[in-house]
Amino acid sequence: MKRFMRVAVAAFLVMSGGFVHAQTSQGRILGRVTDASGAVVANAKITITNAATGVSRILTTTGSGEYAAPNLDPGTYTVTAEISGFKKAETSPFLLEVSRDAREDLKLEPGDVGVSVTVTAEETLVDTNNSTLNGVLSNKAISELPVQGRDFQNLLELHPGVQRSPGGGFHAVTSNGNRYDDNNFFIDGADDNDVYYGETVINDAGIEGTPASTLPLDSIQEFNTQESPSADYGVKPGVVMNIGIKSGDNSVHGSAYYFHRNSAFDARNYFNPTGPVSALLL
Repeated sequence: MKRFMRVAVAAFLVMSGGFVHAQTSQGRILGRVTDASGAVVANAKITITNAATGVSRILTTTGSGEYAAPNLDPGTYTVTAEISGFKKAETSPFLLEVSRDAREDLKLEPGDVGVSVTVTAEETLVDTNNSTLNGVLSNKAISELPVQGRDFQNLLELHPGVQRSPGGGFHAVTSNGNRYDDNNFFIDGADDNDVYYGETVINDAGIEGTPASTLPLDSIQEFNTQESPSADYGVKPGVVMNIGIKSGDNSVHGSAYYFHRNSAFDARNYFNPTGPVSALLL
């Protein structure tokens, strides 16, 4: 019996470790390096650079010409590939989104390694890296769309299959017919699930509806929703919401806004009088 318990505990820890590793707001860049004839290039030096911070990650291609760089913060990146006897190839800047994969294949041309060739690839309309239905809301959309109470949960319904009951409140978000407590929330990879209600802890709903926005919209870089998620997440079958928080870069920056809302800017009700009541009674 004790042996069985030890095996069960060990299996649980291994499975839990796998789940923790997968639940992250970071993304991955992967691709293949080939020559002009289409043959794969092994042991090519790959340099992946974050344009905002200038931080680079260096790796080499495998025997099949493949490379993969996981656990990268969302942002704008460039990838270069170089090896003796070929010109250096470099991609144009591209965006790596929250909890997504970006595929960048490079082709090397014969020549001096000191010569650089910029590779410009068109973005594909279909994500061929995985079959999960993903939806990413960009930082521009989060910052500029009018949002009730400045609560990020009110942006969920912009993605297909996700609904939120008008006014919010407890158990307001549902995805593709799943139960209200079947959704999975993560902030920078950390679990954000209320163990009692099964909702988000941050901006948790109140009895009166829209909660206090304890996570300001200005702090969110972007967020990703996954419907019918992969087994990496497990636990719940509903929508997985991955929120990525903004990080610093090499430039000094900030933001300021004035948020004002009252009845003074509302349109007049059609049945309201347009003039003083005393004048209308005469």
